[in-house]
Amino acid sequence: MHGIAYWELPTLNVKRAKDFYGKVFGWTFQDFMKDYTMFTPPGGGMSGGIMKVKAIPKKPAVQVYIEVSDIDKKLAEIKKARGKVLKTKTLISPEMGSWAQFADNQGVVLFLWQRA
Repeated sequence: MHGIAYWELPTLNVKRAKDFYGKVFGWTFQDFMKDYTMFTPPGGGMSGGIMKVKAIPKKPAVQVYIEVSDIDKKLAEIKKARGKVLKTKTLISPEMGSWAQFADNQGVVLFLWQRA
């Protein structure tokens, strides 16, 4: 297989990250080690990990897109959970869909994807 099998998010505070992603995306968590937690999205999908780091990278090395059904609604939830909208909903094409960029409540930069 050549698809993405797993992905990780850096965080300064694992508890804050779990609270943010649990509220905004409904992820569930399983603590694996002291500074590492695995997460699973509701209904399945690609799982990943949240790892404690000493500093958040200023630019994302890999652009990770989280698929949502309504970008505008999700951006509102992100703001409410003290995240920051970096790029509002942008249409790629009517056939493909739209994207947006956000930072979580600790500055980790990720993207949203909404299929057409």
